[in-house]
Amino acid sequence: MKEEQGLGSNRKGFTIIELMVALVLSFILIGAVYGTFTSQQKAYTVQDQVAETQQNARMAMNILVRDIRMAGYGMPDTGVTIGSPAKTYDNAIKITKDGMKQSFDSITIVGAFGAPSGYLDRTLSLGSTELFLRSSDEALNFDAGDNKYIFIGGIDRLEVTGLSGNRLELNAGTKVRYPTAILKEAGQTGDTDILVHSTDGLASGEVLSLGTETITITAVAPNTITVDTDLEAAGNQGISGNYPAGTIINPVPVFRVTAVEYSIDNDSDPQHEKHPAFTREDRGLRNVSELAGNIQDLQITPDDQDDQSSYTITLTAQTRAKDPDYINPVTGDHYRTRQLQSVVSIRNL
Repeated sequence: MKEEQGLGSNRKGFTIIELMVALVLSFILIGAVYGTFTSQQKAYTVQDQVAETQQNARMAMNILVRDIRMAGYGMPDTGVTIGSPAKTYDNAIKITKDGMKQSFDSITIVGAFGAPSGYLDRTLSLGSTELFLRSSDEALNFDAGDNKYIFIGGIDRLEVTGLSGNRLELNAGTKVRYPTAILKEAGQTGDTDILVHSTDGLASGEVLSLGTETITITAVAPNTITVDTDLEAAGNQGISGNYPAGTIINPVPVFRVTAVEYSIDNDSDPQHEKHPAFTREDRGLRNVSELAGNIQDLQITPDDQDDQSSYTITLTAQTRAKDPDYINPVTGDHYRTRQLQSVVSIRNL
């Protein structure tokens, strides 16, 4: 009599040893994949921080170079006196080196920086001791204190002694005459009569600029000038372009002259992570703005100690966070650094 075998007695399966081996191999594979992923992620993070570091240095360098190029622009021969207590700046550029307290330099620059603080609203006559700007908001860029130094049309270096609305009072008369006007209504192609806010001081025969074209005034009436764009043709030839209301005829810029200081605020956060900031202080406005973060060092050297019309600027930027697997060979810390260098020539000394 045959003995019947139980149902499923010939089925094959995994032994506990096989399962353990498979599990160990799986862990090894997952570990390798995870290790590759974390390695690539770290490399990406490092590259991203280095790129950010380079961008910070580039942005800071561009702003500093722009202002150094303008050093001395509009600066009065007697220098400027700004601050409380008052401090006089006799030189367009002053570099401060303090190796005892800090490794980085600071630089103070005197001049007219950036866009004009305003434009003349009407013609400024020769010897005038007052001027009118386009608005009272523009006039608020000046005062009779730290922001009294004014540079008109690239020629007159004067001081503001008082202001009322859009009118500035000056300490002396202007050396030249500045013809200008502002469109009260839009000017259209073919127009020969142009409506302006004020025709004070304008005269027939004056040649002025309007946009990219040249106009000659042939007649002046209250708030209206008649113009000709082609004196060789009979009659008055109209303007060729379209200009919105507010367009300035023969723009005359008015700049505020001040002293600005570039330095590094080498501060630390509560976790003792150093995040030095590259700052710009406007001494006239008495405000400090952070231009770029994580700028570690600033070095400025005149290329000729006697001439000092050209400077080499070196900025060193550091990464935002430490890399525990990296040791900086210079500082001994865990921050990666990048250095940017530029040579800048002074235009206005």
